[in-house]
Amino acid sequence: MATPRPSSLALITAYAAILLPLLLTSGGGVRAFSRPQSHHPNKATIPSCPPPISMPVWSLSCPIPFPTQDLSSSSMSILTFVTPVSVSSPKLWAVSLYKTSLTRCSFLGVTNRGEEYNDIPSTASSVTTTSGSAYSVRRRDSMGEAGLLPGGVDGAVGWRVTGEYRRPGSKPLGSTQGVGILQLLSPKQSKLVPILGKMPGWDGGALMKKEECAKIGHEWVAVGSDEEEEQFEVLPHCASYIQIKLKRVTAGGDHDVCIVQVTKNGVWDDVNKTVFWLEEGDQQQQPALDSTAALYSGQLRDEGII
Repeated sequence: MATPRPSSLALITAYAAILLPLLLTSGGGVRAFSRPQSHHPNKATIPSCPPPISMPVWSLSCPIPFPTQDLSSSSMSILTFVTPVSVSSPKLWAVSLYKTSLTRCSFLGVTNRGEEYNDIPSTASSVTTTSGSAYSVRRRDSMGEAGLLPGGVDGAVGWRVTGEYRRPGSKPLGSTQGVGILQLLSPKQSKLVPILGKMPGWDGGALMKKEECAKIGHEWVAVGSDEEEEQFEVLPHCASYIQIKLKRVTAGGDHDVCIVQVTKNGVWDDVNKTVFWLEEGDQQQQPALDSTAALYSGQLRDEGII
């Protein structure tokens, strides 16, 4: 007796019973019939700023070229946005200064914390000042003007406050602005960061910073050089000292980005208690400074300072 052939419907039902479970449990089958999933993280998890990077910690010391409440002669603050931008001569660095800090205003010769430094090619105008104050300004040409950052080889132009306001017997305003010393702090100087970085320098703060540094054994020391008139106050025992001169300025949000020229490089002389300025050949012999010899912001995070 012949075996009856199964109907087409019966064959389809049998194949479906075998294949359908395989399709449902396989990744390919699910992906083929499901909505594609986005691999981008939720917007709420996207960080609003770059990840923290461990950076060298500097202090900029510069003369105050205008009278202050406490008659301080120097201002110091903490910087981490400092980097070289060229290798060949002249050696140029970029230094970012917080716009309302006394150190920034002293370095640029801006007498009020609310004033803007304007790098605009014009011959005369006035700067933006705090309410109720206005100062005349003058433009530097490519040859420099009245002692204002002479030798402008790059033809930089800029605005400078004129020197009507200064301490009796002090140099005219402009003779000490635009110069300073970058001090690379050592790992043992991390306790100076809250003093120099978190205390404002205005309204007597500059002198208070100096006194607080002295209380923890870091008295400011006056240094200079035979061939130059500038006198600076520095912290002893820093990892490195770099003397700088302002070349040009550009706006950087809540900071001013200053392009500066490196004029000297020095190390601390513990015998004579001063900065020993190196010659060109000596500088090439200096070892690289890593986190074992210089203070980095990563150490400040580990210590809970920032």
